[in-house]
Amino acid sequence: MNKISSRRPRRAPHLLFLGPALASLVLLTGCISSIAPILTDGQPLLGKEPRLQFYVLRDGTVREPSVETFRWQDGRYVPIGGSAKDIGPFTLHAFEGTDLIVQSIRAGKPVEYGIARKLADGIYLLAAVDESDADDATQNKFCEKAATVACRVTSREAVLAFARASAAKPHAGGGLALLMEH
Repeated sequence: MNKISSRRPRRAPHLLFLGPALASLVLLTGCISSIAPILTDGQPLLGKEPRLQFYVLRDGTVREPSVETFRWQDGRYVPIGGSAKDIGPFTLHAFEGTDLIVQSIRAGKPVEYGIARKLADGIYLLAAVDESDADDATQNKFCEKAATVACRVTSREAVLAFARASAAKPHAGGGLALLMEH
């Protein structure tokens, strides 16, 4: 299992379904995004109506807890109420091992991507898929530079290449998500 641990702090994307937990990621630079969802094979991997508790990871501690309940609807998880106000719809995609790719789909925003690493049943470590985790050749091959984004991707191959690079690197920030019983 790849270790996600100490790493320099960065700005994060608006990222994911994680509200405050990934709001810490909202300020990262170098995170990949796309104009429209690229991954189309989302599955209800957390059940039909999961309730999640999120935490921001910062300085070796968890902070800013929030809770959100989601409903699997129209091929994505949609927030249906909770304390995490900044959480939008997302999809989950099986990745490598027990890792998942999270695709954040917020209206009027670029689609963003993250990794949810399963630490134990119902416990996930969350990190943004970051362009800077990949080598120069991967960045040059897959990133379309735009004024408002660090790295715009246009293919599944690109998302997977950057996700592999991010999954292989340690991360100090990000979030923690706990699947709770109803």
